[in-house]
Amino acid sequence: MAHSRPKRPQENTLSLINIVFLMLIFFLIAGQLSPPVDPEVSLAETTGAPPLPPPDALFADAEGVLRYRGQATSAEAFMTDHARGRETAGEREPGDVPPLPAIRLAADRALPAVRLLTLVDALYAAGAGSVSVVTMRAGS
Repeated sequence: MAHSRPKRPQENTLSLINIVFLMLIFFLIAGQLSPPVDPEVSLAETTGAPPLPPPDALFADAEGVLRYRGQATSAEAFMTDHARGRETAGEREPGDVPPLPAIRLAADRALPAVRLLTLVDALYAAGAGSVSVVTMRAGS
């Protein structure tokens, strides 16, 4: 008499794949990949500038008030906080001077150019290595 082996139930991995896929979709929709644009700032439009993302940009509203992550700040305070974050980032030899930071400034289109230049000068005076003005591509 032949001894029959008990049948193992067939594993259904399709349901597991579906759950993982649904979790992936959920986190893509619910997650935030970059800080949001300041709602009080409407960016100027350009047609010939290369596209750069504005994450973690410093924002200047129409009155020339600087904001970083929704909080009002000054050029000096922003650069001090920004430099503090750079001191702890990356590996450097003792005594090495970190490179000056590149700042992205997203200015409101209603901000007068004279005030914008004053803000850029203040950032350079506070220790910025370069300042890039973030704009929005025309027609976007």
